[in-house]
Amino acid sequence: MTHDPDFRQGSPSLLVGCGMLAATFLAHGCGVLLVGFAVLRENPVFWTHAGGYPIGLRDLVLWSYIPLWVGTVVLLGGLSMACMAHLGSGLRFFILESLLLLVGWGLVTTSGLIALQDNLGNFLNGLPIHSHK
Repeated sequence: MTHDPDFRQGSPSLLVGCGMLAATFLAHGCGVLLVGFAVLRENPVFWTHAGGYPIGLRDLVLWSYIPLWVGTVVLLGGLSMACMAHLGSGLRFFILESLLLLVGWGLVTTSGLIALQDNLGNFLNGLPIHSHK
């Protein structure tokens, strides 16, 4: 038995907290995939046969990047709102969940910045926005 005031065995807040942590780790997995997909999307060799990448992987990146990005943003947004709503249930949990959510938002932001950097470079060089030349 623990004397931690934030821990109440069998309480609904404990189950909600575990569920939020599990969903946050799911969001981290999606964020890591987003960063990897962003790097591949902005690599000109990835879209050619010379790169040696399988066509199935190209299709997966092409068709799943935007839905994965939107889904991850919605998941992180919902988790962030839930974290704020459960602020009173335990300060330790709030701090832990906030730090984990910050990592998740950082991964999503990194993914967006990779695409922005490449597209801004294309724009400044007079190329079409999504050009991979």
